[in-house]
Amino acid sequence: MFASQSASPTLKRQISVIAATAFVTLAVAITAVAATPAETQAHRKEQYKALGDAFKTIRDNSKGEPDWAAVEKAATFVQKVSVEQVNWFPKGTGPEAGKTRALPDVWSKPADFTAAQKLFSDKVAGLTAAVKAKDSAALGAAFKEVGGSCKNCHDGFRAPE
Repeated sequence: MFASQSASPTLKRQISVIAATAFVTLAVAITAVAATPAETQAHRKEQYKALGDAFKTIRDNSKGEPDWAAVEKAATFVQKVSVEQVNWFPKGTGPEAGKTRALPDVWSKPADFTAAQKLFSDKVAGLTAAVKAKDSAALGAAFKEVGGSCKNCHDGFRAPE
């Protein structure tokens, strides 16, 4: 008998989540390596636009009675991006590769940039918890925290429009 046949449903679900996460991480890493700098910039721009759309959904639902299904979908995307974005800025995908709002400090100060990205992913944990608990008050507070972490990164690593 295989171990998974006798495992509890919770353990099976955890194993599935770990396997899916590993697959997505590998796929993103392969894509980042295989893509040209211009393709990487385009992908990065598309993902951040989608992130903005997800934030709008959460913001709009943080006032009044939330549509929890929409908020959960948006928060899941935000959580995914908070982990994946570290792969979106390989060397060679800055201004030298084409038009981008990413400042050269992304590549010249990698420790600072990584810390800013980590702050974002850390704050997303509170958002995820608020959504899981379906707690409207916590959702609003967590959304502000995540927004502050975005501003932190934009202030140091993103040029104005």
